[in-house]
Amino acid sequence: MTLEELNVFVTTQANVGMEAYYWWCTALMVIIHVGFLMYEVGATRMQNAVSSGVKNLLAFAFMIPTFWLFGWWIYLAFPGGFVPIDLEGYGAPWNTSMGPMLSDQATGIFWAAFTLFACTTASIFSGSVIERIRISAFTFLAVILGSVVWILGASWGWHPDGWLVTRFGFHDVAAAGCVHTIAGLFAFGVLLNLGPRVGKYNDDGTANDLEGHSLVLSFVGLLTLIVGFFGFLGGCLIWGGADLGGWTNIYG
Repeated sequence: MTLEELNVFVTTQANVGMEAYYWWCTALMVIIHVGFLMYEVGATRMQNAVSSGVKNLLAFAFMIPTFWLFGWWIYLAFPGGFVPIDLEGYGAPWNTSMGPMLSDQATGIFWAAFTLFACTTASIFSGSVIERIRISAFTFLAVILGSVVWILGASWGWHPDGWLVTRFGFHDVAAAGCVHTIAGLFAFGVLLNLGPRVGKYNDDGTANDLEGHSLVLSFVGLLTLIVGFFGFLGGCLIWGGADLGGWTNIYG
């Protein structure tokens, strides 16, 4: 084997390893949404359990096509602020990079991983509005959050040319800022407008305890979330980076 052949072999193996790594991280992230669904359904009252489950399924179903249509393009186009730099639409659905392409081993994988990050952001928001919102309104807000708002933050804080990275050296550990903080603030703003759940307070101002119908289901969902977050945390790392070998020491 010549040096050139050896170099091709090593490069190919590295690409295969990268693909396998991120695909398994993406697969594990799907488990997060199983956990969110079980946790949320168990935490709601019986009459709203099906509604909570449908809400989670619709968020997942709508997030994938909308992130393909414009979410990924937002990440690639707005690292400098609100003015796009990607006028040719590299991440747009009509671009060749978003279709089958044997010469590109990375775009599809990263798109899938970021789509699951978007779904996770929407699921975090979902848990805060249980028994408070119509399914149609939630689905609309979930798309706005998952395919527009959070990915704009990711473009600023995760993109190599993002202004938070280049100007301030921003480092977002385990997506604490781009996913969890943005989802929490978005949910807080929505809850300020929605108010408490129906039946939470009596006319005299006293509060009622609205217990979920299945604590066991919520417990199982929580443990399932923990399993899924191994993929979430692994997907936050850059394949081949210096921190890849020690991520279990940092997060586990």
